[in-house]
Amino acid sequence: MKAKLNILPIVAIMLLLFSCGQSNEKEKKSVIKKDSVPLTFSQKEKEGLAKRKEMDEQDKIDSLRLDKVLSDALIIATQNISKNKFQKEYKVDTVIKVNINFGNHFTDNYPHLIIRRYGMDYVYIDIYSKVNDKFKKELSHKEWDMTYVNDTIKDINGDGLKDFVLNWYGSNGCCLKAFSDIYLLRPDKKTFSNSFEFINPTFSPKEKIIRGVKYGHPGETEMYKYKWNGEAIDTLEYVYFETGKKGKKTGKIIISQKRAYSKNKKDIKKLNSMPAEYKKIHGYDWFTGKGYK
Repeated sequence: MKAKLNILPIVAIMLLLFSCGQSNEKEKKSVIKKDSVPLTFSQKEKEGLAKRKEMDEQDKIDSLRLDKVLSDALIIATQNISKNKFQKEYKVDTVIKVNINFGNHFTDNYPHLIIRRYGMDYVYIDIYSKVNDKFKKELSHKEWDMTYVNDTIKDINGDGLKDFVLNWYGSNGCCLKAFSDIYLLRPDKKTFSNSFEFINPTFSPKEKIIRGVKYGHPGETEMYKYKWNGEAIDTLEYVYFETGKKGKKTGKIIISQKRAYSKNKKDIKKLNSMPAEYKKIHGYDWFTGKGYK
């Protein structure tokens, strides 16, 4: 009996030492894990910075290369500046293609030079006016080649002067997203305004009006109506379906100077049918939702 009692303190001491050892081991492992986190993060951060630096350097090289391509194209155009019109297209390499087009693109009085550079994932368009046998840059546009659709020259605002229009289609998002960037030719017939961007537009130069469909799901978005005011745009109205408390359409059409989500609903008109002026615009079927559900 006495022998068994003497063993108990020894066993207790051994258990205490064993538990302390486990505790110390856990603490060591915990310290190792905690210390390894900053080291891992620091390494990833360094790798990220190195990769970013590499990309920045490559972008700089590409930018300098494209500047050289534009400079060379400008030299070719200048050599032909005395001509009434001049056009040349060539490849710099397997990636970059250049189009030089000089002539009376916008007016009969003042010629313009248009240089397009295709390649390096973007389309670059630079427009110059002719001033004292030299070319002066008036406009520069850069568009991702995945979104670029085309560019054209026509009177957009109804002032009798041809404007520069670049059309592109959004690469992200769920819905109708055809965009037009507009550069208005100014009355001096040489320079251009800043860019105006419209989504899903239909232009009516005779009315000096732009109608279009805003971004949103079919049958759930709104239409807009703007008017040119020199180098500014006046908002005339927004058009959308009236909905009840549960979001169900009532059959009424709302005409308002405020957008559909606006809290101020005082300045509105309710119609039983859609005004005819909107039925022929680009994206009208998207607005109504017909054929998309």
